[in-house]
Amino acid sequence: PRSLAATLRSSSEPLLRDPSGPGTGGVGFASAPTLRNALPDPRTGRGLLEALTKKMAAGSRTEEDVERLAGTLSDEFRETLAAFFRRSSELLRHFFALRRASAGPGGGTEAQKRKLGNIVRGMEKVHGEMYSVQQNLDVMESKMLRPLMDQIDSAFQLHRGDGQRAKGGGGFVTVSKGGFVPVS
Repeated sequence: PRSLAATLRSSSEPLLRDPSGPGTGGVGFASAPTLRNALPDPRTGRGLLEALTKKMAAGSRTEEDVERLAGTLSDEFRETLAAFFRRSSELLRHFFALRRASAGPGGGTEAQKRKLGNIVRGMEKVHGEMYSVQQNLDVMESKMLRPLMDQIDSAFQLHRGDGQRAKGGGGFVTVSKGGFVPVS
């Protein structure tokens, strides 16, 4: 039995070498390079196809794996994670709305600046709570909480970049791995 690569080579070579191919003005692809080495040898090609098939099959199990992983989490952790998600999302939504208003012409009103300060203090509180909870979690659960903390860290960095550093930095210090930790 012929391999797929050999069949493709043998059936496409004459077509590409035909000097009177359609739309070629009679020149065809006669001067095109040969396709003898365009496809891998049959053994390598089969290995590639098998590896791709396995990779695609593993990727299709991802949803099933996520559901199985979620099923292993305690109800208490799921509720805690959901609560932190809701609180941080709401704080970030208000932070970015007020930040945009403050960045506009005139720098925003005093009321907007006060609200922004309140939002930042709320983010500090939630971040501190997440940090405390994270210290008592196993590695997997800790990694699930990390993206929420990273989002708040990014907002702190933006806030500091907006000239807020002179106001004391909000009670957080940067640590070597790029996050913030509460300062007592």
